Amino acid sequence: MGRVIDQEPRDWRSLCILLHRSLLAGFIVITLARALGFVLPQSVAAGAAILLLASAVPLVKGRTFAIAGMLTLACAGLLATGAPLSGITAGLVDALTFAAYLPVLQILRVIIGELPAMARARAAFTRLPPQGRDTGTLVLATGLGGILTTGAHALLAPLLPKDAPEDERRQMALISLRGICFSAFWSPFAVSVAFGTQYIPGSTSVSHTFVGLGFAAVIFLLAWRMEGGGSLLPGVRAVLPILPHCVIAAGATVLLVATTTIGNLDAVVVATLPLALLALLWQAPSATYGVTRTIWQGLARGADEVLLITLALTLGRLIEGSPWLIGLLAPLIGGLPVPLLLTAIFAAMIGGGVIGLHPMITAAVLIGVLGQAAGAMEPLVMMQAIQSAWGFAVLVSPSGITLIVATMMFAVPQQRLLYSRNILFVALSSLALIVGLTLMNMALRLS
Repeated sequence: MGRVIDQEPRDWRSLCILLHRSLLAGFIVITLARALGFVLPQSVAAGAAILLLASAVPLVKGRTFAIAGMLTLACAGLLATGAPLSGITAGLVDALTFAAYLPVLQILRVIIGELPAMARARAAFTRLPPQGRDTGTLVLATGLGGILTTGAHALLAPLLPKDAPEDERRQMALISLRGICFSAFWSPFAVSVAFGTQYIPGSTSVSHTFVGLGFAAVIFLLAWRMEGGGSLLPGVRAVLPILPHCVIAAGATVLLVATTTIGNLDAVVVATLPLALLALLWQAPSATYGVTRTIWQGLARGADEVLLITLALTLGRLIEGSPWLIGLLAPLIGGLPVPLLLTAIFAAMIGGGVIGLHPMITAAVLIGVLGQAAGAMEPLVMMQAIQSAWGFAVLVSPSGITLIVATMMFAVPQQRLLYSRNILFVALSSLALIVGLTLMNMALRLS
């Protein structure tokens, strides 16, 4: 009898793992089909998301429940104060995109790690001194992040051997996070930029791209100096074997976004997954069975991330349906000088990230509040401030997709990425940008 009772939890967990893996595989297929015009009805998509959550909860680690509980209480509070129930449905539908995106990044990480070009790059990369590896990672993360955004982690992580010590994986993950965060400043492939150009009147993606690139270049120099300011060339030379693969993946993503109406995250899935599978079959066919087995076994490892992202996106939708929040906050910042307004933007975005809010949530509230109370701030400056702070928020947000993917790709405990030198980087960078954006606002007001 005792043996039967002991076996039941394992059987239940095995069933949840099988269901979770099967659902994720199905969502990948649905995402690929969406590129051909197939769209799930909203009610069906929301139901599928609920089933995915149900399969994920038994697999979630204990520490994740603290953040999930806080997000759930916030959602319940908004519902109790009048937020529409339709926000829950919209959040669940939004989450399905990430339900395909996250496992595809896991698949890419496994496949790329088996390619001969990656083996050559890995050998050259590991022979570099630590400073050479750090600067090479920063350059590659910055370049790839501008196109693939969070997906760049999947191309960087295989540069380290599978048995690399945790300290090395952590260091590379932290630098990769810094490089990728610059995409939020300017890249049309970043969710932050798409969000800002849609919701902030008077700003354009073209002007924002050039302004954002300028600020990103300045902060890149700070990130480079934090890693010792060594020569960038050795690290770049070490990763040359995989650059053609990176260029093809980025180019295919750009082409897909430019010629279709599918979203940026879907474009990464649709463009890179078939290319990775073709590369595996062509360059390392003997590894196909082992790769397939590893991929299937690893699909259930993102249960924590699925839960957090779904709750964060649902909370964001409920906030959008709660205009009373904007009315409550607007009087608090009305009449503040521009430097203090900018400080409030960075504090709100980064502080929201620290407590687990997705930057999209904080940005939605800020845009509404600033639209009523920030008449002295130029729209372009407002947009750049929110997008830059968004980039920093993802470095310290336990529910942010960028840090979540870094945790998965580099196999480093999340808390070791949260509590790190990136906090100092965020503080110094924010101060520099507040000064720069204040001067920019003055120049625009005088012109």
